[in-house]
Amino acid sequence: MELRTYFVETWGCQMNVLDSQCLEGILQARGLRPVDAAGDADVALLNTCSVREKAVHKVLSRLGELRQARLDTGNPRVIGLCGCVAEQEGARLLARSAALSFVLGPGRINQLGTALDAVRGGERVSVTGFEQRRDIDTHLVARGSSARQFVTAVHGCNQHCTFCVVPYTRGHELSRPLAEIVAEVELIAGAGVKEITLLGQTVNAYRCPETGANFADLLAAVDAVDGPWRIQFVTSHPKYFTDKMIASLASLRKLGRYLHVPFQAGSDRVLARMHRGYSCSEYLAMADALRAAIPDLTLSTDVIVGFPGECDDDFEQTLALIERVRFGQLFGFIFSPRPRTPAARYDGRVPQGVAGDRLERVFALQGAIQLELNQALIGRSVEVLVDGPARRGASIWQGRGDDNRVVNFPAWPGIAAGMLARVTISGATAHALLGVPAAGAKRATRPAGA
Repeated sequence: MELRTYFVETWGCQMNVLDSQCLEGILQARGLRPVDAAGDADVALLNTCSVREKAVHKVLSRLGELRQARLDTGNPRVIGLCGCVAEQEGARLLARSAALSFVLGPGRINQLGTALDAVRGGERVSVTGFEQRRDIDTHLVARGSSARQFVTAVHGCNQHCTFCVVPYTRGHELSRPLAEIVAEVELIAGAGVKEITLLGQTVNAYRCPETGANFADLLAAVDAVDGPWRIQFVTSHPKYFTDKMIASLASLRKLGRYLHVPFQAGSDRVLARMHRGYSCSEYLAMADALRAAIPDLTLSTDVIVGFPGECDDDFEQTLALIERVRFGQLFGFIFSPRPRTPAARYDGRVPQGVAGDRLERVFALQGAIQLELNQALIGRSVEVLVDGPARRGASIWQGRGDDNRVVNFPAWPGIAAGMLARVTISGATAHALLGVPAAGAKRATRPAGA
């Protein structure tokens, strides 16, 4: 079976985006080239996410569509399931879907070639589980031309929050050696990348397996690399922001003014059932300490409503925390029971309608807060990393400042994705800023890869 083309479909978080780039790099090293649609590809990979409920149903539905495409056009001849659903379901999905050629868990990305060879030999294989080391040739990662890139610092998670499936689908924490991470950052910075985000499900739990260096040490080493405009990291756990860690963050030259720190619930009773490891007062103290150390810091967060046993008073405490902290961005979710997690077996399930109403109230409050925060920026001059045309059309472009806020502004001759440009904020909505080129300040550095 000769395989010439591929298509990768990515669902979920930044970690899945980077995993897909690794998968693409392996395919390209084997001589395959990308195409724009699964029906035009010899190999189609679904890189999946299992954080939300009904993830398996979504996968089976997509596999049915790919099976029909195969019947209509002959392609994709090989269909691979990757990502967290692959790890969660493994060989069970091979049995349920005849269209599926192989299953490859996120801890086995480096064995994609082995899986393809098995399929070419007539086998259907499931390759899951986790190794002591997760080696990927970083030179093979198909990063494209984006000026924003991801670098993994920590695989997996040891927190075992009662609602979270990640320890089961991505394994336990495994930090990469500090020198290895810095070498990768140097490699992509040398290609002109302007913003580098360090990834980990609990990234600030980092501990170098060779030297014992902590996350502050890693950030200091990355901060010293020439080239990048900004360094970001996601996702952080509140309990690892010690006073010493916060002081270290404040000393960095290139750290962006954006931190994503989930609080999940505003009630100590719910936090204890979630096994989060901190109280509301501790979260608030951390937020105050971060803002005192880093001026104009934008905090982003996650919140879950409708967790089993959440009563009206618990939810009101969540609203109070949102009002108190005034997050620049918030991602809200209704509790979704996941396989193998303790919370899936908890009693006190909140009716879906009640949970839905609570989520709407969260979004309404957060929308009002974001609008106020964004309107306060009108008149300010900011430097943005240009992403490219916005959805409004080719005449309006989009970029983000170092606080991760989206800024939309009119294009000008010579503008290009990957440039750093200065704009003046002229208007605001709850979810974006509007800008105009700052007078005499259409300064731009060379785009990534130029």
